[in-house]
Amino acid sequence: MAATPRLPPPSLASTAVPTDIPRVLDLLEDQRTKGWHDGAQVYVSRNGEILLDAAVGEAPPGRPLRTDDVMLWYSSGKPLTVVAVLQLWEQGRLDLDDLVSKYLDGWGNGKERCTLRHVLTHTSGFPMPGDPTYDTDVTWEEAVAATIAAPALWEPGTAAGYHPASGWRVLGAVVEAIDGRRIDAYLRDEVLDPLGMHDTHLGIPVERQRKYGDRIVPVMWSGHRFPSIDEDGSFFMAEYHIEQWHNEPWHIAKVEPAGGMRGPARELGRFYESLLGFGPSILEPRTVEVMRAIHRWGVRDQTFRTNIPWGLGVQVDFSGGTTRRAFGHGGMASSRGLADPNLGLTMVVVANGLAGYVDAEQRVLEVTDAVYCAFGDEVAHLRRSVKNPKAALGLSV
Repeated sequence: MAATPRLPPPSLASTAVPTDIPRVLDLLEDQRTKGWHDGAQVYVSRNGEILLDAAVGEAPPGRPLRTDDVMLWYSSGKPLTVVAVLQLWEQGRLDLDDLVSKYLDGWGNGKERCTLRHVLTHTSGFPMPGDPTYDTDVTWEEAVAATIAAPALWEPGTAAGYHPASGWRVLGAVVEAIDGRRIDAYLRDEVLDPLGMHDTHLGIPVERQRKYGDRIVPVMWSGHRFPSIDEDGSFFMAEYHIEQWHNEPWHIAKVEPAGGMRGPARELGRFYESLLGFGPSILEPRTVEVMRAIHRWGVRDQTFRTNIPWGLGVQVDFSGGTTRRAFGHGGMASSRGLADPNLGLTMVVVANGLAGYVDAEQRVLEVTDAVYCAFGDEVAHLRRSVKNPKAALGLSV
C-alpha cells in the first residue's frame, strides 16, 4: 500500500506543551517506588506534534531505560493486525462478514458460523482458556493449527468473551491465506516500514536479538493475576508469572499477533498518529471511522466479567477521563495506547512490570487522567467522568 499523505481531521488546534505534562513522569516514578515496574516509557503528541517522549527507571537493572529501548506491548499491539485486515477489506479482498472457514482449512468444531467480524469483536466463541500454545515454544504453523482445532465454547455471535491470543492468530492466518505473506512479514511491509517503525517487531529473530542486546527490555512480575476458571467452573484470579517465559529468546522470537509485538512506545504513538491523519497513511479516514465505531455493546464479557464496548479490534471505553471518541487498546497489566480524534491526541504508556489487576488499572488510569488534565478547561467539557479503578473493572468498590 502506498504511503500517501492526507489532510488531518479537525481537532482542537493548540499544540503548545501544557505545563502539567511533566506530572506524568512524576506519576510513573511514584509507581516505580511502589514496585509496580522497574521502568516505563511514555509518549504523548497532539496534532502530530510531540509533547512528551520520555522514560523513567531502569532496564536492565543498573542501566537507565531509554526512549528507543524495545518494550513488550502485549495486547496493545493487537490493532496493528486489525489494520492489516482492514487494508485487505479496503482493497475488496475480504468482507468483514466472511466465514473464517472460507480461508482456513479444517475450521469447525462448533466454530462453523464464525465470521471475521465475530473475531474482531471477541464474540467468536473460542477464547481458549489456559491456551497451551502461548507460553510454549511452538512454531507459528503449530499455534495456528491448535487454534483451528480448538472447540467453540459458545455459538459464534451469541455471547462475548475476550480472546487473549486465539482470535488474532486466526486474523493473522487469514491475512496470510489471502495475501501469501506471513503476518509478521505483511506488517513489516505494509505498516511498520511505511510508518518508520523500524524498531518494532512481531517476533524478533534470535540473531537480531543479539544485535539489540540490552535494548530489549525484560518484563517482570509485580503481582499480576489473570482471570481463570477452575475444574468445577468457578472463576478465580490466578498468579501469572510471565517472567518464567516472556524473557526467553524463543518467546521474544515468537510470532504472536495478539501479544508479541515489541518496540519503543514512541513507535506505537507513530501508529496512532497515522490513524488520526498525521503522517503517512495506512488506512483511509472512513475506514478508521468504521474501526473505532462501537460494534458490540451491552454484552457481558465472559473473560473479564463486565460489560465492555468494542470497535473492530479496538477498545472504545477507557478509564482516566478520555473523550467519547477515544479508541485504542490496552496491554496485559502493563500498557495502553490510544488516539483521540476530538483532540488530535495520541498517548502511549508501556511499563515493564505486570502489576496486580487493580494496581495495573490504577497505573494507566493515573497516566491517562494526568495527560487529559494537563489541557485544563480547553478539554474539560469533552471528558467523561473518571471511574474508580475497581469500578472500571466491574469489581465492588
